[in-house]
Amino acid sequence: MNKIKKMVRRNLVNARGPLLKRRYVIIESDDWGAIRQPSGAVLNAMRERGMKLEHDQYIRNDGLASAEDLQALYEVLNLVKGGSGKPAAITANTIMANPDFERMEKEGLNRYRFEHFTDTLKRYPEHRRSFDLWKEGMDAGLFRPQFHGREHLHVNRWLRGLEDPGSETAFLFKNRLYALCSSASAEDRKSYMAAWEWDDANDRDFTLAAIEEGLRMFEETFGYHSLTAIAPNYTWNAEMERVMFRNGVKGLQGGVVQRASRADGSGNTIVRHHTGQRNELGQVYTVRNCRFEPSENPGKDWVGSCMKEISTAFRWRKPAIIESHRVNFIGYINPENRDRNLKLIRELLENIVKTWPDVEFITSDRLCEIIVGE
Repeated sequence: MNKIKKMVRRNLVNARGPLLKRRYVIIESDDWGAIRQPSGAVLNAMRERGMKLEHDQYIRNDGLASAEDLQALYEVLNLVKGGSGKPAAITANTIMANPDFERMEKEGLNRYRFEHFTDTLKRYPEHRRSFDLWKEGMDAGLFRPQFHGREHLHVNRWLRGLEDPGSETAFLFKNRLYALCSSASAEDRKSYMAAWEWDDANDRDFTLAAIEEGLRMFEETFGYHSLTAIAPNYTWNAEMERVMFRNGVKGLQGGVVQRASRADGSGNTIVRHHTGQRNELGQVYTVRNCRFEPSENPGKDWVGSCMKEISTAFRWRKPAIIESHRVNFIGYINPENRDRNLKLIRELLENIVKTWPDVEFITSDRLCEIIVGE
């Protein structure tokens, strides 16, 4: 019965929306630029404190991409070419800023300060060349940043958590880390990662201003508007769409389900989408219909399951939009994580071009342009 449900679900997610003339594969990868685990030493300190790290794959494996991580990823992407002769590419959904821990320590933890992610990279010895490699990947058509938020952090919740100097949140701050996922945390709190969720009117004003500033930072950093965007934790609402629209965002990446924060802070409304659907502003929604997250469950056959999802998408003449977070490609914390997963994604990409030789690897902004033009 479980297999039948999965098959039905795969078909339902692809049943609606425009029919495309060609086969497209898009790899959407979130969290680039954001801090997660700063170092192996911090990971050990967390273990000594008794934190439930087995419940948070990101804390065990994820972090800023080192130069070695990026070079290894590009090598794999360059090995596989689609029918147009272009290599596989990553849509690198980017967080533009991280907390400025040093400045907050000096000026007080009751006031939020942030730094550009490129400044964060300079703090890590293995990462000082990383942004140069971002630009090399962009020039080679392998790595295409799009907007994921100014920060991947619910700032107001985090500041409240820092009020108790003995809290888990304060311990993590001292170690230059802002959050465990809710399932791993010992604290009874809402998610720190759902950056655009609203608890009250202050969250509304803060979030809308942060999105606008983040998009401005994006353009200044990369030299182009982010044509698409994806909300942290798939949580956003119509007011945020209007801010993004005013700043050039025409496509809204996401999953089937959107969590839309209510204006009064009373929680979220569930909204369902399909690829090609448009809102009142004409912005296009695209929905991830394939998953490749081997860090999440190393024992699963991710290549086989993703190939089935791609096949279903193509049968319905839809693009295959693969969700694959940055954590799958990071090895400076745990090299085995990166090395194992790069072998798997190479296998996946080779199987794709072998099965569908005419397939084209494109990025999310290009998919948005194609859908608008169909």
